[in-house]
Amino acid sequence: MQVKPIAVITVLLLVVASLFVAGCTTNPTNPTNQTTSTTPSTATHNALLEKYLAAYKNSTSSDKNLNFTAWEVTWINSSSARIQETSTNMTTNATWSYDHTVIVFPTSQDATNYLNAMNLTNYSLSSTVYPSSGGAYRNVTGHAPMVYKYYEWHEGNLFNISEFRDHNISQLDNIIIIDTGIQFVVLVFLH
Repeated sequence: MQVKPIAVITVLLLVVASLFVAGCTTNPTNPTNQTTSTTPSTATHNALLEKYLAAYKNSTSSDKNLNFTAWEVTWINSSSARIQETSTNMTTNATWSYDHTVIVFPTSQDATNYLNAMNLTNYSLSSTVYPSSGGAYRNVTGHAPMVYKYYEWHEGNLFNISEFRDHNISQLDNIIIIDTGIQFVVLVFLH
């Protein structure tokens, strides 16, 4: 039995048409463009979070004591994003890599409820007073947060940096920030 060319062409056209309908033939967006943008369209992302991320990047990158070697923002959904940053403190020569998850809630009470539901067993409340000057939140809103909580947990041995992790959780009104940081050893070989 011989397959007719018209039948083969029809089947191929149906396969191609189904791929177009499924969206499988579109060119993928460059992930670098998506993840490094801290000011994506306000139509899809929370405006406060966009402004906060931009202000945070601006305030940290303007610190003359820090040399940033990596900064990447990945949007999780319209109201949360993940920042991955790596910087070297020029004074201490310590290199740190942090992962920050920043979440904006509709209200401060929603953020407080989320924070209260978290497992804070190893954390200690370090501060309830927002810094008196500067800060990304103050730069965005024009005022310090009414609700501010800063929890920290230092996991492992500070003197053995391969075991040490720095964990922080902050609430700034309706924003929750969850941080985990590790320090790297930078080996310099002199010849």
